[in-house]
Amino acid sequence: MRKNNLNLKLINMTELKIFIEKMRATSSSLEKIAIIKEQSEWIHGVLEYTYNPYKQYHVTSKTCKKNSNKVSYTDYTLFELLDKLTNREVTGHAAIELVNRFATKNIDWDLIYDIIDKDLKIRCGDSIINKAVPGLIPTFKVALAQEYKGKCDWNDRWWVSRKLDGVRCLAITDEEGNCKLYSRMGKEFTTLNKVKEAIEATGIINSVFDGEVCLVDEDGNEDFQGVMKQLRRKDHQIENPAFMIFDMLTKSEFEAEKSDRKLYPRLIVLKQWLRGRFIDESILRFTDQTLITDQDHFEYWNTVENKDSWEGLMLRKDVGYEGKRTKNLVKVKSFHDAEYEVLGWDVDNHEVVRDGKSESMTMLSQVWIEHKGHIVKVGSGFTQEQRLEYMDGSIVGKTITVQYFEETKNDKGGISLRFPTVKIIHGDIRDM
Repeated sequence: MRKNNLNLKLINMTELKIFIEKMRATSSSLEKIAIIKEQSEWIHGVLEYTYNPYKQYHVTSKTCKKNSNKVSYTDYTLFELLDKLTNREVTGHAAIELVNRFATKNIDWDLIYDIIDKDLKIRCGDSIINKAVPGLIPTFKVALAQEYKGKCDWNDRWWVSRKLDGVRCLAITDEEGNCKLYSRMGKEFTTLNKVKEAIEATGIINSVFDGEVCLVDEDGNEDFQGVMKQLRRKDHQIENPAFMIFDMLTKSEFEAEKSDRKLYPRLIVLKQWLRGRFIDESILRFTDQTLITDQDHFEYWNTVENKDSWEGLMLRKDVGYEGKRTKNLVKVKSFHDAEYEVLGWDVDNHEVVRDGKSESMTMLSQVWIEHKGHIVKVGSGFTQEQRLEYMDGSIVGKTITVQYFEETKNDKGGISLRFPTVKIIHGDIRDM
């Protein structure tokens, strides 16, 4: 039995290598479609497991390669292995070991790693695959905002709301009312059971609720770092999540990536849904939205936003839903943010309180980034735990999101940033 399974694996992997070579040899979309069409069900299965956004394996080639000393035979098929990873039947070091055990000296390691990293390097996406095999790859496309350019036609009916400082979340219910929650990139959240249960308790079926998950204090302020930290924790459930909902679609509208219903009718349905059912209002909340009548009305809102130190404003045009980055959804921000690679770091002594006593400890002080060809040092935004963790310089090479108020000049006349703060240190989850 073991020999037969191994032979089958070798045949399958050889078939996969030939397919990938064919795909890499052409840049023509039509030729790629033709190549995919002629493949076996097994190859189509590999494509589905690789590019389906709902299948996430919670390990990476990088972590596996660091622990690649355990290479022995296993009876699992490729799809059985991937299912166990997706369903989190194995996690952490056990998952890494299982991946490494799957490979033998006769199997191309890189192909296994490419599948787990969800990129076969065949230079085609889900649209080409779905043209060859319709419906093979479910798409997950959400409305994304563009930056405000200083002008809107207020006759087009724009709705304004506070820009929330949370994590984008989509709650999707099926025909039986079961709910799953996803990031904007289609990765499932496993730490939001209270939101899941609150939505399932309503009995709403085949619907999509678009919003942000926040941690809100007594004064109504959102704790972005707190919610990010808790969302990433394994074997954890967030105790006090607030799901701030700003749109509601049918499941079919979301899957079609568009809706003929304009925003205002969707908001009416959402309000009626929230008010007409017994819901936990501490968890499920409506995001208030106001119709802007003219430029003066908008400037008033912009003044309120600046005065109250909001994250910013969101402007939504009264049009149908679009599952893409669209000019009909606009963000107005007092603060800007951008991603940077950490180039260097400094350490210093910091006073910390431990067991009620103050003591001096050496830890991360600041990091170096490059902004428009100029080195900028950022020291704000780190937690004490992060300062201790990255004291050894392991943060160098990582991508971080830095929030800043505006560009300014340093004492040498070069470009710098005013009020720069580290907002996110990107780890394994960069899709929220």
